[in-house]
Amino acid sequence: MLISHRHHFIIFPDPLESCHWIRRALAPWVDQSVASRQESKGKTAFFDGMTPSEVAAAFARDGRDFDAYARIAIVQNPYLRMAQLYDKISDQDPVWRFKERLGVPKPLFDDWLQSTRPSGNGAGNALSPRWRRHAAWSADEWCDGRIDHVIRAENAMTDLQRVFRKLGIAPAFRCRSTDQHELQKRTIDRYASRSIATMRKRYRSDLNMLSDHA
Repeated sequence: MLISHRHHFIIFPDPLESCHWIRRALAPWVDQSVASRQESKGKTAFFDGMTPSEVAAAFARDGRDFDAYARIAIVQNPYLRMAQLYDKISDQDPVWRFKERLGVPKPLFDDWLQSTRPSGNGAGNALSPRWRRHAAWSADEWCDGRIDHVIRAENAMTDLQRVFRKLGIAPAFRCRSTDQHELQKRTIDRYASRSIATMRKRYRSDLNMLSDHA
């Protein structure tokens, strides 16, 4: 998360932080300390992974007007996000890895997807890391009506330039280009018809949002 009190903006990265280059580009304008984890926040009230609702509450406790800031959220295409979330859990979940060593295969993507939820504990439980819970949330659940600029992760540089031009500052946004068409093709191949129906139902707001910004 990135906060500038001087320029009045807050950026909420997508829970899987698909756009790492944003932190480098905005470093000169950021003036609020943000801890990397909730457990290490120390004297700051802010840590990476906070929801917009949590930040609004922290601002209120500090006597600041949350609504006076440009509130910017990075939203990733849900098809790509859920595939990446599955891969990250597969790489890092100790239970999945332990079972694999015993010869028990990890859950099939389609079965795993059906077990997740677009709110609450998302793709984990109450003790799971925030990225695991929040990455499965729908855009409506994550933004909670508190965001006024939605940025598409897949087109973040162009979208951010438009927003920051209105704020009167010009960060040097640079990101390495990727073959989005090929990446999306490999991703969509994972989804069976049942999974596609589930995604359309759960993430209708995300998909409409991305379509409206296209």
